[in-house]
Amino acid sequence: MTNFWKDKKVIAYIALTHHTRFITPVMEELTKQGAKVLYVVGQAERSQEITAIKLGLNYAHVFDFVTDADNEDIQNNYLLLRKAFKNNLKHNFLFGTSPVTVIDKTIYSTAIEYIGFRNLLKKEKPDLCFALHELNRWGKMFSFWSKKFNIPVITFQEGLYYGLDFGYTGHVQNSTLNLVWGERIKKKLTDFEAPGDRIIPVGNTHLSSEIKFQGKNKIREKKRKQHHCNDTFAILLLFSGEIPLIQELYPLFESVVTSPDKRLFIKFHPITNHAKIKEWVSSIPDNCKTNIKTFHDEENTYDLMSLSDICVLVQPSTTGLEALALDKPLVHMDVKMRQDIPYSFTEFKVAVKMTPTELGRAISENQDFSKLTQKEDLKNYFKNELSETTDAIDIVTRISKKIITANHSPKPRPIHTPTKASKEWSIILLLSNNATDILHQLEAIALNSENQGTFEVILIEPADISKKISEVLESLRGNVTRITTESGLSFPEMMNKASTLATGNTLLFLDMNLLPLQKWLYSLEKGIKKYGKTSILGARIIDRQTSILHAGIVLDQNHAPVSAYKYLPAEFPGAMKERPFKMVDHFICINKQFFHEIGGFWERTGKFAFMDICLRADTYNEKADNCIYIPEACIMSLDNPLEIFNPDDSIYFFGKWQGILWENQKKLYAMDTITKAEINAARIAQSMEATGLIG
Repeated sequence: MTNFWKDKKVIAYIALTHHTRFITPVMEELTKQGAKVLYVVGQAERSQEITAIKLGLNYAHVFDFVTDADNEDIQNNYLLLRKAFKNNLKHNFLFGTSPVTVIDKTIYSTAIEYIGFRNLLKKEKPDLCFALHELNRWGKMFSFWSKKFNIPVITFQEGLYYGLDFGYTGHVQNSTLNLVWGERIKKKLTDFEAPGDRIIPVGNTHLSSEIKFQGKNKIREKKRKQHHCNDTFAILLLFSGEIPLIQELYPLFESVVTSPDKRLFIKFHPITNHAKIKEWVSSIPDNCKTNIKTFHDEENTYDLMSLSDICVLVQPSTTGLEALALDKPLVHMDVKMRQDIPYSFTEFKVAVKMTPTELGRAISENQDFSKLTQKEDLKNYFKNELSETTDAIDIVTRISKKIITANHSPKPRPIHTPTKASKEWSIILLLSNNATDILHQLEAIALNSENQGTFEVILIEPADISKKISEVLESLRGNVTRITTESGLSFPEMMNKASTLATGNTLLFLDMNLLPLQKWLYSLEKGIKKYGKTSILGARIIDRQTSILHAGIVLDQNHAPVSAYKYLPAEFPGAMKERPFKMVDHFICINKQFFHEIGGFWERTGKFAFMDICLRADTYNEKADNCIYIPEACIMSLDNPLEIFNPDDSIYFFGKWQGILWENQKKLYAMDTITKAEINAARIAQSMEATGLIG
């Protein structure tokens, strides 16, 4: 058995230590399996380089890949950046907002880094890239150039994501996939237009390794012995960047002091100013210092969590989730601090809120904190917040392997054509489990295909069908062929099988529950004569309320495929233009010989089967416009069901086509001389009309 990772090259961009923790466990696993890992850091007053040195990592600085030959490129990009900042300062700052000071040195460093990242990836040619996120300038540039060179790049979740929603679009723009901790974060991102197809919950990679490490190495026992608290009740108080007034904590200090079997450990956040810490610690009353110990960088937070019996937060933080995962009761201490973060452990019912006085009293009375929350609430919390607690690294490793395989995948082999053409059209349908919809669909095909050429219908049936569906299918007469979905075969494979049975010159593949309207074949025939037999034709698809579901595929600001003019009126002017697109979806019309020559549908594409074959057609022809949208060929969708997300579909599609998926929706709007505001207004009006709010 070959070792997949042997000599595979991986590059990871890293920044600060407390962020790097999500990346290094994965890199260690890939290294163990044979991959060659190189870390890269950017220019940030050496903080990123210090991180790599402290962790003992094999790293390179992005400046290492810049030479004198790049000076002209650097200067040009520097001038472009200066111009961009000037325009932003002049036009884009809100009234009353003070602009952030950006020094010229930073702008010039950014220009150097931009060229450095380009040269790095061009020289090293890695199989895969990793970054924490693409929200800072380094992550954005690193992901951008990875995409330019068609190198898959994976980004990770940084924290709980309790910020304002408008910032979440940029999390998945240039990266191939964004691996998040749980379903809540995925929903939060997709609720503000992030592409859900590229966001996969995998758990917390650092926590996954930390839980195993803490247990295997008996850290709790070792740390309790080290800090002389074997027979005591240990409270861990975790501060975020802000520190509360020390006087507010005196009731808590008092209870610890008056209880010999209690100890309080206080951990300051890494970003907290040393001078502030020194001043705060010096204000702890002398009589309390025996039972209270403070830490900044001296101890690992997870080691302190292990030795503790409860964890206490003053503000929402990732450490709260991590404490719960380490099976520690959680307390949110209610103090007079700015509490405007829209995330509450107490609202999720996995923590209790107490004032310092209430907490001190509960400690003195030996309160059992584990009984203050319900196991069912914790179970539900983790189900939504943290999909995995122990196997996240293995999941990321498997995804990484799949994405490299997709990126390097060869062209499918041509399909042997055993049947000769005797008809003009072969209509291939993927059937649903609704007998009424199937009947409507077949009636529409018969009625709206009449006198438009000879045709046959090939039905791909579900493996298990109801008695009602069976009765409908048994009643069919004429040129109808039925094949049953085989166990283990994907629907692209079943459509390929159907194509080998087809006797039509042209294949028409319809997604589930699509009902063709009048003159659809006539319009497609005109398209074939106009564009030739090596073109793929798409159709305009509308719903029952005559809103557009598909009018050609464009790529949005996140480089994700979406329908042009979706949810606008069926005859919206932009949707009535016959024109080329990179991709169409849900339906394709294609010459059978050409379909078999390019290998048919690729088995791993799943829901992206139609888009994938459109992109592959480009690699077989020299002409640029292989995929043509024919608006006169109109099809109605009987429903618009929620699709079941299959991560393997996304891993394949975005891994394979990473390098060519670039935003072009704005270009379409510019060509049609319509603004985003006008699109939004038309969409609202159509929605109101479709729901009967306006006549």
